[in-house]
Amino acid sequence: MNNISIGLEVTGLINSKPTGIGIYIINLIRNLTKINDNVKLFYKITRFRQLNNLKYYSNGNLRWHYNNIYNPFYNKIDIVHITDNTFLNYRGAPKIFTIYDLAVFKKETQIQNYTSEKHKQKIAKKINEILKKVDAVIVISKTTKNDLLEFYNFPEEKIRVIYLAPNDFTNIDEITIDDTNFNFKKKGYFLFVGNISVRKNIINLLKAFSLNNISDDYQLVLAGSMGMGRELIKKTIIDLKLSSRVKILNYVPNNALSSLYLNSAGLVFPTYYEGFGIPILEAMKSKIPFLIGNIGAAPETAGGHGIKVSPFSAEDISEGIKSLPDTTNLQIEEAFKYASKFSWEKNAIETNKFYQDILGNY
Repeated sequence: MNNISIGLEVTGLINSKPTGIGIYIINLIRNLTKINDNVKLFYKITRFRQLNNLKYYSNGNLRWHYNNIYNPFYNKIDIVHITDNTFLNYRGAPKIFTIYDLAVFKKETQIQNYTSEKHKQKIAKKINEILKKVDAVIVISKTTKNDLLEFYNFPEEKIRVIYLAPNDFTNIDEITIDDTNFNFKKKGYFLFVGNISVRKNIINLLKAFSLNNISDDYQLVLAGSMGMGRELIKKTIIDLKLSSRVKILNYVPNNALSSLYLNSAGLVFPTYYEGFGIPILEAMKSKIPFLIGNIGAAPETAGGHGIKVSPFSAEDISEGIKSLPDTTNLQIEEAFKYASKFSWEKNAIETNKFYQDILGNY
């Protein structure tokens, strides 16, 4: 059963600037195909024009299919894995669905600008429809598992927690960008990595950075694509008189991102709610101090390391940022050792094992 035929739905990767789900799919493809050469990729047909991006991130020798179309030329698929919200309607095979987070339903996120009732209803309907059709679920943290059990009636024994891992900053294909191109002083800035959105608590982060004269000594670098609330974010930067101290880099490729981590004074990641939080592990692997929000999966991913703050208090975040330089070398080394336990190879092995377990009970 080691060489089972896998149908992998990968529509979420057809994006020229993959983050989050895309990073998961990239690494799942690359590592799953090392242990099983019988993987077929499916994608939503409306994304056909963006297919070249998917081919770039895959290993190359994979068979391609339109979503919901079966070509009898190919062998039967033993199991289907849905990695996004595009359901792959393939008959005769058990189906697994990966759920990343259910943050929009948590009471902590029922705050202004985070979500809307319409958006929540849309997500709830979609997930409910998929859960009725799948045989098992992969979640990326125990936190997400508990949230799934709280909001949906799905059998616990059919849920498997499989952790993500930090980005691999080695052997990458992009052209190397030296950190000096950014014109930042080494250890003279704090770094945020992720979607630059009000849902990632950027407003409170900016307010915190403006307190206690932090912005007099450091810059704040925001690395990620602009998302929800971009105008409010830009206005807040102006209102707080931080235009010269806050730098928005938009999407940053892996090699430049690695340099940004290594040369920063620390990662500031006080998000409202994470399903996992890959930047947390990346900070640990880069041997820099880091700060996280104290709810959601961030503390679980951090494993007791780092500085935890309330994401709802700019004052608390500010005090946490001030204490980042006091992180000891011993604390940094212990965090590095902890983060080294996570790998995309391990993620793929555990995922393949889950496939086999589901097939054994199907």
